Amino acid sequence: MTDQDGNYTLTVPEGSSTLVFSYIGMETKEMELGAGNNLDANLTKGLLLEETVIIGYGTTVSKRQVTGSVSRVGADEIQNLPVQSFDRALQGRVAGVQVASANGVPGAAVTVRIRGVGSINGSLDPLYVIDGVPMNSTNRSLFTSNNPLNVLNPNDIESIEVLKDASTTSIYGSQAANGVILVTTKKGKQGKTKVDFNFYRGVVAPPKQLAVLNAQEWIKSRAEALRNANPALSESTAVGDVLSSIRLNRNFTQAQIDSLPSYNWQDEAFRLGSLSNYELSLSGGNEKTKFLWSGGLAKQDANMINIDFWRASSALRLTHEASKRLSLEASINMGVSKSNGQFGSPNGGTFLGASAFSSSLIIPTIPIYKPDGSYNGTPAEGGIPGVLNQNVIMVSELNVIEGKVFQTVGNLIANYKLTDNLVFRPYIGVDYNDIKGRNYNDPRTADGFNVKGRLQLDFNTLVNLTGGAVLNWSKNFQAKNKLDLTGGYEYRKENNEFSYAWIEGFPSADFKYASQAASPQSITGGWTGYAKQAVFGQAKYGYAGKYFVTATARYDGSSRFGRNNRYALFPGISAAWIISEEGFFNKNSFINELKLKAGWGVTGRDQLTSADNFPSLGLYSGAAAYNSNGGLAISSLSNPDLKWEKLTETNVGLEFVAFKNRLGGSVEVFNRLSTDLLLSLAVPQTSGFNTITTNVGELSNKGIEVSLEVTPVRKENFTWVSSFNFAGVKNEVTKLYDGIVKTPTKDSFTILPGNTGIIVGKPIGAIFTSDYAGVNPATGRPMWYDENGNITYNPRNPGDFKYFGSNTPTHFGGWTNTITLFKDLEISAFFQYEYGRVALNTQGSFLSELAGRPFNALKDVYDRRWTTQGQITDVPRPINGNAEVNGASALAGTRTLEDASYIRFKNLNISYNFCKKNFIRGVQSMKVYATATNLKTWTKWSGYDPEWINLGAGNSGVVPISSSYLVGFNIIF
Repeated sequence: MTDQDGNYTLTVPEGSSTLVFSYIGMETKEMELGAGNNLDANLTKGLLLEETVIIGYGTTVSKRQVTGSVSRVGADEIQNLPVQSFDRALQGRVAGVQVASANGVPGAAVTVRIRGVGSINGSLDPLYVIDGVPMNSTNRSLFTSNNPLNVLNPNDIESIEVLKDASTTSIYGSQAANGVILVTTKKGKQGKTKVDFNFYRGVVAPPKQLAVLNAQEWIKSRAEALRNANPALSESTAVGDVLSSIRLNRNFTQAQIDSLPSYNWQDEAFRLGSLSNYELSLSGGNEKTKFLWSGGLAKQDANMINIDFWRASSALRLTHEASKRLSLEASINMGVSKSNGQFGSPNGGTFLGASAFSSSLIIPTIPIYKPDGSYNGTPAEGGIPGVLNQNVIMVSELNVIEGKVFQTVGNLIANYKLTDNLVFRPYIGVDYNDIKGRNYNDPRTADGFNVKGRLQLDFNTLVNLTGGAVLNWSKNFQAKNKLDLTGGYEYRKENNEFSYAWIEGFPSADFKYASQAASPQSITGGWTGYAKQAVFGQAKYGYAGKYFVTATARYDGSSRFGRNNRYALFPGISAAWIISEEGFFNKNSFINELKLKAGWGVTGRDQLTSADNFPSLGLYSGAAAYNSNGGLAISSLSNPDLKWEKLTETNVGLEFVAFKNRLGGSVEVFNRLSTDLLLSLAVPQTSGFNTITTNVGELSNKGIEVSLEVTPVRKENFTWVSSFNFAGVKNEVTKLYDGIVKTPTKDSFTILPGNTGIIVGKPIGAIFTSDYAGVNPATGRPMWYDENGNITYNPRNPGDFKYFGSNTPTHFGGWTNTITLFKDLEISAFFQYEYGRVALNTQGSFLSELAGRPFNALKDVYDRRWTTQGQITDVPRPINGNAEVNGASALAGTRTLEDASYIRFKNLNISYNFCKKNFIRGVQSMKVYATATNLKTWTKWSGYDPEWINLGAGNSGVVPISSSYLVGFNIIF
């Protein structure tokens, strides 16, 4: 073993000797020892079967022995990316793993889906395990979007393993239906103390602006809308009515109208932001004790005013060999973060005060500021003209919407060798979150004006404790047989205490704390929690280095379920065959290594998206009042038979290395069936309730994953490596309530126009709506097709609404190209893509109204509008109210349904390593780099950005994803 600087000492026989250099994940290299005393080797990255991966509970195996579906992402792939959490860095890098941001707010929550959407009401997040500690990844912040994974600096990560199939994840049982992501952090190594400093700084670019109407175009289109709705109105009267409605003189001449200025609200809402990152680590140790300490400070602005993120983090990791049999491991990760959010909700939504939504829609004749620099259109002045009557720049700058999080993730592990083959591994871990939210509506803004200011406070403390013990036994038999046995027990408990306060009535905007307000409105709080325990076992058997079998079983219990079904068994079995090790395999063929694997397993899910920890219990609420005294009221019905959602999966894969290690890859197919879905079933209202949670429904995900890595050029001073991954997933609801095809809505199983539904035979997020047929050339009226394919002006029958796709993508993946020149200069380009998703552009719907109501519209829509008889176009004539007489809304149906597929130039990184130049005394290595993120997006989507995945609430008010550009350096002493 070398030290961390690569130094070593060996005693070898005299004469000619051959040294074999090897390292995990690298190609083995043999070198002849000549007359010299020094011999150094540079190793190149190995492909596939040479790699080593972690498969859970501290178990590390070579990729050759892996019988299930496991993907690994190394530290070099995610280093120095301008992301606040490592889950963002996974986007496009692992086949079958879809990563999308709910919005562009830095530090915000991220949506991760492994092999499709496996539930309707259950949580869809994978299980995250950091150094053995299972994390709670749910956003608990009420006012800002908080990602609990922000506690860990991505540059502190050594590797990320993604366990995808049920035969592999079944050892985690009830927590693993959505897959498992194992994160291993960097540890100290033996040797002199090493000081590592990393710094980068950059800018965050504003998004592209939407091209909207200027003052004159808007006045003209609004006048047309009024006249089309009332043909008796003269042109001059219509123009006068428009001018009067926006507080201008109705008698303006055309010359005066032509001279009106147009104000660009998007210019004020969006900005050029900055980002910066500072990291320092110390590592080293001796034969007994090794350490690594790291600290970091990161800050990033969003591309919109008054939205940013700040984090300070620190971590300490220790390993100590107390004796030949006992070793100890301890780690603690601490993070403090603060985020300033946006008006609306953590994930955006249709909120008129959000700058991302309203800045493009405000009537262009309205100034943002008065001549003296003060805000125009304050509530005291009656606001600004139009439907959007708030000065959203004022709202964004004066209101305070923030979240503060203190988080600690730590563990303590002991490894005790009971015998040379048997290791006892007890452990304990904690994930502690203290969350404080603050939403202050300034009394000068519309939401705070009438109540003289409003303050909402949210406090959330979440403690997640995990403890257990694992026994590992390993034995080789007769050289060809290898058996590994693992058994263990695990207990997990989570407590969540929360409180909330609402206070109004402040003397002035200078007072912003609860004690300074006059009128408390609401104070509430509560507790929730759950507990789990399990016993598990796993057996791995290998024969002759070419046949491998893994069998797993976990018996899991959860307090969330009914007393009749509190425990369940989750088994898994898989096998692999290294075909290239067989005698019949042609060693001289272009295929160097070939491996076939197959597996089957069952996992469970007990999490509901509403974080309901008591779905099986009949509960009483103490918030009721009876005769002016405190009382109890029944709040939910019990269901003692409620049980786990169950996922059964079959996986078959083929891994290969070919052309003398120039090409490596894998192809896997899977079939996942989710059964016993947790849904709300309607009950007779005579019971006093509307629904009860029960197990009904089935959901299928079938797919294929392809991963390829090719080295087209491998020379001394020029290497080119290209990696590509692809996933295709077919998602389908196969069963719901008995005899019911569609989920209930308020209109008795009718899917409303533009509504995404849960429909048997269709994927999650199915879009049922009417088929837009364009514009009647004679009248300018919008048309649709009815159920028989005939033209209608008012689709309203159930058959008029049809399936047009889903907002769940069918294909996704990524492509990376890395070129290394002279071993020191590296250029890497990464592309990420999603395909097969359609979505209703809710913000685009508002912008397509074309003055049907008093707000702005897209220039492209204005230019294509119907104006004369016989004109062929897809944009109907403007009309006040957006609907013709006896007609549907002009925005209904597929008119605003858009293809949300995209290809994104995600990252470009250029770095130069001075490690061999030795130009600074005492410096071991130095690297300078430049990184650009989200450079270019190719898409048909007409809005700010197609990546949003805020399903159900549309894209209105969602902060766009930002482009960023940074430069930095990394120096090691």
